[in-house]
Amino acid sequence: MLRILGAERALFFLLDEAGEPVRFAGRDAQGDLTDTIEYGATLVRRVAESGEAVVVTGTEQGAALGSRSAVVHGLRSILAAPVQFKGRLIGVVYLDSRLARGIFTDDDVEVLTAVSSHVAISLETARAAQLHLAVQAAQQQQALAEMLRASLAELTGILEPDRLLRRLSGTLRTSLGATSGCLVTPDGEVLEPAELAGMRLTADETTLLGSLTEPALLDPAGTGKLRERLLAGDPAALAVPLDGRDGRAGLALLGGGALDDTSRQVAAALSSQGMTAYDNARLFSRVQELATTDELTGQHNRRHFYAVAGALVQAAARNGRPLAAAMLDIDKFKSVNDTYGHGVGDEVIRTVAGRIRAVLRHSDVLGRYGGEEFAIVLPDHVGEATELAERVRLAVGGEPIPTQAGPLPITISIGLTRLGDGDAALDDLLARADHALYRAKEAGRNRVMAG
Repeated sequence: MLRILGAERALFFLLDEAGEPVRFAGRDAQGDLTDTIEYGATLVRRVAESGEAVVVTGTEQGAALGSRSAVVHGLRSILAAPVQFKGRLIGVVYLDSRLARGIFTDDDVEVLTAVSSHVAISLETARAAQLHLAVQAAQQQQALAEMLRASLAELTGILEPDRLLRRLSGTLRTSLGATSGCLVTPDGEVLEPAELAGMRLTADETTLLGSLTEPALLDPAGTGKLRERLLAGDPAALAVPLDGRDGRAGLALLGGGALDDTSRQVAAALSSQGMTAYDNARLFSRVQELATTDELTGQHNRRHFYAVAGALVQAAARNGRPLAAAMLDIDKFKSVNDTYGHGVGDEVIRTVAGRIRAVLRHSDVLGRYGGEEFAIVLPDHVGEATELAERVRLAVGGEPIPTQAGPLPITISIGLTRLGDGDAALDDLLARADHALYRAKEAGRNRVMAG
């Protein structure tokens, strides 16, 4: 959470039996925090009572909200959000910064809520697994619990939803001792195995399997052709729906002579746990997208640009590799907003970003720096940075940009600089590039100026 939202400190609270938030863990950039640090306790209690997130962007607002800690201890920006599982509050996550006013915004609430939802699901999964293991007595039940635990541990380490779904299908086949199997999409297309990929279920088969709400052994009398085509003619077929929070993600079809009602029960437990991991992976993917991508342009946001580009600058400085940086600005963009409105302005920014990205190499890093301004880092340019910057300028201004107000002629100005001896910080490069951009504006715009 510290890394994703750029906070100075992060605390996590669990609710005790009386519903009071009790501190469970705390960290800053250096490591674990002591139990004596001060924080906005009033705000934490407020979130625990209301179940709603709170954003505080200054000590005056902290005073208005009754947070004495925010005023006394100089906490200039605070974000606190509930940790909920299926509508039940189980904790509170709290971030603050004493360094900057307004570092947190309402947009960050969505990111933090997604992260805390991931934490809540994982926490409740762990609690459920502990309870499940605690009540097992028979050796067979213990073996089953261990298999589920190991399978879930493997699945939870996968953070790509599609790959997790394929792995879950394979885990079901292996765990149940099936001799054949395939993974089918909700609309009836076979994804795996490779030799069957692209085959489709018939309309009747799609309807039959789509109506299932839990794992089921299929009637051998009515599924002969299905078993022949997809399950190597195995005598028994088990269908396992793979349902996530947002609906059906797929269906695993398993075949084998040893499949029975016990197999069906094991499949139910394993698929339920596996789809919890699938939902976690989807949440994680969404969090990654929100935390790293500018929503309007689809390019790196400023925070993620700094992380990626900063690492490239340090590596180039350390290894003596060529690197260039550029600042780009849309010329007279304010007049576009003033004349045509912000909707057209957004269209212009989005199209400009797309045209820039289309010219750059895969290794070049583009980020939306703010408003109508972009930043680029060009590693290993081998003396071609100026030519590349000119191609970017021409790509944007070469033809009008289509908008809802009609085609608009748009140009950009670019300030360019190169990594020099003694340079090791991205901020230094961007400052020089920004100065060159300023000179390009003064010289008449629609040009590249090197600094």
